[in-house]
Amino acid sequence: MTLSNFISLNREDRYIMWLSKAIEVASYEKGGVLHILYQLDNFYIEISLLTAFPQLVIFIAFVDGTRLTPYLERIDITELCQ
Repeated sequence: MTLSNFISLNREDRYIMWLSKAIEVASYEKGGVLHILYQLDNFYIEISLLTAFPQLVIFIAFVDGTRLTPYLERIDITELCQ
């Protein structure tokens, strides 16, 4: 699946694809919002949830860039360096 294919899906199909195929990479919480980064094929999906209203889910799909910055410190690469 490509980023364009994912974006063209309706919300329900994006949700199904995310649950069935995406791999969780990292997460962090800031200002009452939980952000979780997933990888799906050659792009990323960021899921943002308001901790007070977890039923409100925001999907943002992207290839790379500054959206990855908050996650970089949270990804443990020590096993890769051995």
